[in-house]
Amino acid sequence: MKKNEENTILWINNMRVITDIFLGPFLTAYFIKTTKNSIPSISYYYILLYTICMIGTYFTAKIIKNKFRIGSFRLGVFIRFIYILLIIILKEKIIKHLLLIAFFSGLSTAVYWFPYNLFVINKINNKNRTNFTVKNETMTATINIIFPILLGTIISKTNFELTALIILGISIIQLLLSFFLINDKEDKYPSFNINKTIKLIKNNKEIKNLLLAQFIFGMTTYGSLEKLKTILIIQSLKTDLNLGIITSLATILSIITIKIYSKIYKEKNDKNIILLSSILPVISVFIIFFIKNPFTIILYNIFYTVFTTLLHLTANIRLFNISDSKIIDKNNQCEFFTLREITLNIGRILGFIVMYLISKTNNEILLNSNLLLLTVLIVLIGLLVRKVKKYEE
Repeated sequence: MKKNEENTILWINNMRVITDIFLGPFLTAYFIKTTKNSIPSISYYYILLYTICMIGTYFTAKIIKNKFRIGSFRLGVFIRFIYILLIIILKEKIIKHLLLIAFFSGLSTAVYWFPYNLFVINKINNKNRTNFTVKNETMTATINIIFPILLGTIISKTNFELTALIILGISIIQLLLSFFLINDKEDKYPSFNINKTIKLIKNNKEIKNLLLAQFIFGMTTYGSLEKLKTILIIQSLKTDLNLGIITSLATILSIITIKIYSKIYKEKNDKNIILLSSILPVISVFIIFFIKNPFTIILYNIFYTVFTTLLHLTANIRLFNISDSKIIDKNNQCEFFTLREITLNIGRILGFIVMYLISKTNNEILLNSNLLLLTVLIVLIGLLVRKVKKYEE
């Protein structure tokens, strides 16, 4: 990948991070404020979203294996623009149109992330992938310091809808930047055949460990655990500004942790740091169950954010590297990432179904137990990821 193109992808992707901050914790907070039945509604919305995303990913993969990758990427940015526009138009009526907004959000996610993942596999070699991943994570972490406080302040001083207009402007800039990406001449690969790829990789233990880790990521840190954590903070600390401050504080520590990793573990065995990153969030969640107050909730958020960020970093390096190794050849990369997305989204859907069923009982003990169990599952992710080599050569 040329340097200019690499920087363009980094900027586009991290502008999406800004929109994700708004459409993640702050949209969750908005749901809570606009409905008395918030947790079941949130769960229902994400079940719809990730079901649409999973189906959309499969059909996107079939279409873009040999063509339309840049076009799909731009389309994903444009559909996200429509999604944000709908939020502005619907305002507090958003809760009555969950299927509509879930459709646009899920479709945007499918047609954006799939070609993005293929760019990262094919345009960055394994030797340079750690540098690229660390740079991307650092940019993401920096944005996660500034924008939660900034957006929380704007929402608190004005309203959610005006903030959405600002996010809409960022989405327009994203779309314009996407036209600076080069539409490379694409090789002709065999027709999309996911069953053939399953037969090729089904006996590989490292692939199995990675896909199982993705399933649990979907249930936890990429899914319902993230929303349960946000709800816990909102219910305890009350305001959007407090939510932003706590998110930013945790992210500052994440940047420091990522920098330490890039200096010490870039070319070394990082299995112990992976295991440590999966254990510390669990220790902090047990503290909440014995002593629940604003301080212990902030402590949990910090430990969770810092160490799951590091776990995502190490897992993604392995995922992308093994996708460009002798195990997965270029003929099967598209199918492999389809399997990854399906596995991830099945985990997400299952996690939100459990969250929905528990929330319908209005039993706080069950909700807290769900938070505890999902956090404990992070240890299993660590055990699975550390079994996979880094494949840097």
